[in-house]
Amino acid sequence: MYTTPAVVLAVLGSALALPQFMPRDDAPDFTDADLLASCPGGPGTKKLERADRCTLEDPVTIPNVRKFTVIGNPQLNCDGGSEAISVQLGGQTTITQTTTVSADVGFEVDELKIGGGVETSSSKSSTFSRQVTYSIPPKRQAVYVAGQNYQAQSAHVQVNYGDRQFGHFIWFTNENVTHLTAILGDIEFDVHESACGSSSTSSLR
Repeated sequence: MYTTPAVVLAVLGSALALPQFMPRDDAPDFTDADLLASCPGGPGTKKLERADRCTLEDPVTIPNVRKFTVIGNPQLNCDGGSEAISVQLGGQTTITQTTTVSADVGFEVDELKIGGGVETSSSKSSTFSRQVTYSIPPKRQAVYVAGQNYQAQSAHVQVNYGDRQFGHFIWFTNENVTHLTAILGDIEFDVHESACGSSSTSSLR
């Protein structure tokens, strides 16, 4: 009769005793959006209970992101002339230095309210008034912009529940979210020029 050594049985028993996490590919019918919606501060979802806490799991630093805001109104040289024109660009705008997450819903991560256009309690706003003289070539339009620089991190969101949800207390989002934290004072001003008829902000990040 063939017998399995006791040491092998002991190893197998230990392996079976470890927590078994269900791959999301085999998970019940809910999405990353449902997980984020169930986070504290989120709108909730019918598919999952309210989570106790949501955290960023092992965030990885990625290249910084600079997001631009338009200052004042675009100026155009689109009347069919062949000469450049000199114009004043700029005006006044308010730039909010805040922490955000690339999610469609607002929720809380590590007790910060982020995502879905929700600003953190630590956000800071600054009002700027800038103007420059600029020469616009024929068939072009221009607008003055301010770019706030953000430190960027990419991470999955870990969602913790007080009760088991489909057999587990902890779930992770399949997709990474991008976590942006403003670098205070790191703002660049520039002129954004484009062809006549195009959106003056279409290529702004």
